Amino acid sequence: MKYFAVTVLGAIFAFLLADFMLAQPSSPQSTSLQASLSDAGGNATAIAFKHALHGDSIGLDCAHCHTGAKTAAHAYMPSKSDCIDCHRLPLTENPGIEILEVALKNAPSQPWVKKSMLPDHVQFHHGVHTVAGVSCDECHGNYKSDSYGGEKFDMRTCLACHRGETDASRNFKRAATYCAACHR
Repeated sequence: MKYFAVTVLGAIFAFLLADFMLAQPSSPQSTSLQASLSDAGGNATAIAFKHALHGDSIGLDCAHCHTGAKTAAHAYMPSKSDCIDCHRLPLTENPGIEILEVALKNAPSQPWVKKSMLPDHVQFHHGVHTVAGVSCDECHGNYKSDSYGGEKFDMRTCLACHRGETDASRNFKRAATYCAACHR
């Protein structure tokens, strides 16, 4: 019976390890608002979200829209009301603002879709990483590129950082590498 339990646990561990070591990164994608707008052909319209426009141009940091990014376990996607709160202000004479306002008016209450890159059994706490000095772009890339979604979240990348094997100029402290620190 003892050997059977060890064999089963070994097989589960091997499966989880293979899941992380062999996972393929996704290709970069722009974030867009799927609106209930239709063009002349009756096709639904998507409005691309411009991270650089919001961050670089008007100075918003990631946590302004992604609540929890600096303190909580999760960095949440903004709701429709979060977007409307800013966009009801007279921001610009750009004709695209009118299209955005119509899109927001017709959008669901949670218009942004988060596609998790981590398996359900992996725990990641944004706030802990922020306290350790890890900035959003360390994992998510530079917001000026407007192509989030191509991050490489795999066990090898996380362990390299936790072991202090990444860029020495970042000066990160070593972090836990035992399985239960991240796996539940």
